[in-house]
Amino acid sequence: MALLDNAQQYIGDNQVGQISQQLGINPNAARTAIAAALPMIVGGLARHASSPTGADAIKQAASAHANITENVSSAFQAGPPADVASTGGLLARVFGQHRDAVEQSVQQASGLESDKARKLLLMLSPVVLGVLARRQFGNQNVSQIDAGQLAGALHQEAQNAQRNSPNIGGVLGKLLSGGGAEAPRA
Repeated sequence: MALLDNAQQYIGDNQVGQISQQLGINPNAARTAIAAALPMIVGGLARHASSPTGADAIKQAASAHANITENVSSAFQAGPPADVASTGGLLARVFGQHRDAVEQSVQQASGLESDKARKLLLMLSPVVLGVLARRQFGNQNVSQIDAGQLAGALHQEAQNAQRNSPNIGGVLGKLLSGGGAEAPRA
């Protein structure tokens, strides 16, 4: 099963309701935003995994969130985790220098305001990382594979997401190709 499909299984009506409350939007808007954000998260992970240090950061973050899939509702109920970019917060670790491109892509594809798009990424990224941590790569889990395997697997997942999400495929393609890339963060 694809990473994106697996992650979506953890986000039912109850979780959509929790997200909509946390963001202060209606459930239909939350569904639309989630449908836009999940492929962007996978695309951002794929883009960041293209470097060995990025792949290592993703593997570490995935291992740290391996148990979130056991109780996604409680994670959403708690709201988005704190993210202090200057000290390497979740989005900085997961997306590295591509964080702004991912946030802008989610904002553009979902129509959310910038701060709400960022909060949504903070809420959904641990779920995607948790699913990634539990995925098997042959006989290995994510912490045991090399950077090239992870980059290849995530890139393939992102390309599948791009093909299966025509409403955001162009934005996702731009993210994957490096279009609109920002300068590295200080």
